[in-house]
Order: sequence, then structure tokens, then C-alpha cells
Amino acid sequence: MRRYLWDWIPGYDPEKVNKMARIDRPLRVGVIGTGGIANSHIQGYLKAENVELHATCDVIESRAKGVAEKYGFKHHFTSWEEMIKTADLDAVSICTPPFAHIEPTIGALEAGLHVMCEKPMALDSMQAQQMVEVWHRVRGKHHNLFSVGFQSRFGRNAQTLKRFIDAGELGDVYYAKAAYLRRRGVPAWGVFTSKALNGGGPMIDIGVHALDLSMWLMGHPPVTSVYGVSFTKFGNRPNVFNPWGKWDPAKYDVEDSAFAMIRFANGAALQLEVSWVLNLPKSSTETLICGTDGGAQLDPLTIFQEKHGTIVDVVVPEKATEGQDASREPNHVHQMIGWIEAIREGTSPLVLPEQALMVSKIVDAVYTSSETGVAVQF
Repeated sequence: MRRYLWDWIPGYDPEKVNKMARIDRPLRVGVIGTGGIANSHIQGYLKAENVELHATCDVIESRAKGVAEKYGFKHHFTSWEEMIKTADLDAVSICTPPFAHIEPTIGALEAGLHVMCEKPMALDSMQAQQMVEVWHRVRGKHHNLFSVGFQSRFGRNAQTLKRFIDAGELGDVYYAKAAYLRRRGVPAWGVFTSKALNGGGPMIDIGVHALDLSMWLMGHPPVTSVYGVSFTKFGNRPNVFNPWGKWDPAKYDVEDSAFAMIRFANGAALQLEVSWVLNLPKSSTETLICGTDGGAQLDPLTIFQEKHGTIVDVVVPEKATEGQDASREPNHVHQMIGWIEAIREGTSPLVLPEQALMVSKIVDAVYTSSETGVAVQF
């Protein structure tokens, strides 16, 4: 079997194969929604083995047709219902805006298709819960897989750090910090600044990546409480500098920064910080994990420990992981290759729908806590 990055992910066992789910012919894939994120999914499909680009769908026909012609899809549609019914697909990517995730996801799952839904999973956790419940109801019949696009787990450093943590190198992990902070970086296009259409601002847009990655590294301990605060200090003001264009302040009804403290049943805590606009020295991302026997930061991957009566910092060079996979493909490409291999082999994908649902529940709790001023208990 060809080896990819996920072959070294703890818990990945290629021998645990559901023989009923194996597919040995080319996989016919479709893409619902042909905006910018669809290109990331398609690039992954192009790199995967034995995949047939079969159909695209977009409410704007020129987009569906243009993407189909650009990448060589055989068919294009303006109705996802028609595509699912007539295109004879094996799997679909849901690349629509968040408000349009739930219906095609449920429709595709009920039709027996494997579904990769782009993040955020849904507008809120109630919709995400519905999606998971449908999958649980139909998977016994169809043996179809369901996953969500949290590609940060597929980063080379993230996977290396996960092995360190799971091997006990850091001891008991009791604190983590996840930050995805932009000094100025409001996505002024599409539906990003609409609560009704996007579900929220940076917390549900980019915060979910930071949150999912840290939860995965920590081993997904059960959540006990979430305390959050969010602010809209810039989005409702005119003429705010933004390198990504201007938005309509009158229609901006989401937060532009949010912060949270998440507590877990094992006593651990996770601090989460996100922003589209914040008066910082510079934009930054941070993943910090602290345990009883050591700590680690993700980029650059560094392990902090105490050895022989002194403190030691071990910086893991990128070349140290080249033996895993010489490829320098982006995370989303490895994510989609792994998704296809999971379908073909009948194994579980790295990102489980229940894990994505918990991310949605935490995001909802951050917003609720910010509104009420008290922590949300789980």
C-alpha cells in the first residue's frame, strides 16, 4: 500500500478494514458548491489514486460549468438533488457556504454517498447534531463514511507532535492554548459577515481550526464548561483598514474577535483566542501544549522538557520528518487523499463526525456565554 502522512497517525490501523465497504474500481466524486474552497478539495482529488472527477454543482450554472471544464468533470448541475439522484456518485464534497451545508449533507448521506463536509460543520450545533443523527441512522445500511474538513490535523508538525503526546513524552497534558489571530483580515466577500448565513465571525470561521487541532492533540477529553467573550468593535465601523476589501458596516452582525476558556473532565483547560480584527503587533497563530513531563509548541515544532537538572528545548527540524513522506503537498491535499483511502479501504477517516459536532457545541457555548456573561455547563 502506498504510504502517506496519515499512516503514522496514532490510531490509524489499515488492517481494521470493513470488507463490505471496500471499493476497488475508480471512485466517482462530486463537488457541491464551486467557490474558492472547492478548489482545495479538487486539488486533493487530483492527487489521489484512482478517482474519477464526475460532477459539479452550483446554483450559478456558469460556475458549475466552468469548474467542470477546468478540471475535467464529466457533468455539471445546478441542483444538488438532481446531481445526487442521477450522477451515479460514490462520494461528494460539500463546499457550499455554511447555511447551505445541512440539506445537501443529509440528502447525500440518505442516498448512501460518502460525505466530506467543509468546515464549519453547520450554522450551529443543532444542525450539526441532525447531520450526525442521520448518518448514524443510515450507515448500517449504506456503510458510508462522513467527515468534516479540519485539515490542520494533517500538517507534518501536527502529526509529529501527536505521536510525541500519545507516546507519553509530555506526561499528563493539563493546559493548552490555541490562537488564530489576525491584526486585519476580515473576509469581506461572500457571507462571512452575516450571522444568519455564516453562523458567526472568526470563532466559527477560523477558530474551529485552532479548536479542533488542539482538541485532537489533547485526545478529545470530555468538556465540562465553556466561558467565552466576543467583541464587535470594528465590523460596525466604516473605513476600517482591511487588506481584503471593504464590507457594509450596516450588514455586519458577527463578532470580530472572541476568546474562551474550556474546561475538561480530566481537569485540563484550553485557552482559545481568535480574531479577524485586533490591535496586535502582528497576526499570529499559536498551538501550545503543556504537560507534567514537558510542553510543546507547534510552529516551529519545539519540545520543552527538564533533563539532567536543567531545562532543554528540542527543536524538531522539518527534515527530520522527511522519512514519513517526501511530499510537500498542502494539508488539504493530504486530507483529501486520506479521505479517499478511508473510503476505499473501509476504515474510519481521521476526523470523525462526533468530534466535529463537539467543536460546533463549543462554538455555540462561546457565543451563549458571551451573551449571558456566565459559563455554559456541559
